[in-house]
Amino acid sequence: MGLHVDRWGEGYAVFDGKQRLTGAYSNRDIALRAMDRKEDEARHAQQARNRNCLTCGGEFWSTGHGNRMCDGCRGRHSGLDARMVGG
Repeated sequence: MGLHVDRWGEGYAVFDGKQRLTGAYSNRDIALRAMDRKEDEARHAQQARNRNCLTCGGEFWSTGHGNRMCDGCRGRHSGLDARMVGG
């Protein structure tokens, strides 16, 4: 992605080439943070794919390398950390 921030109307917007991706922001710093978020989203989207759950082994749609448990297992084991530390 070749994202950049440029003037648009009375403010600044994020563009990919000539295509505007966001609305106008009141200042350049806010637009730069929005551009960083867009770049992070693009990186995460490239890592998304079907993976096998580390708990049950079932296949599920994973949003990235940090997402290794299916929603069912994540829900069943959500309190596990607190129990492990005596919470």
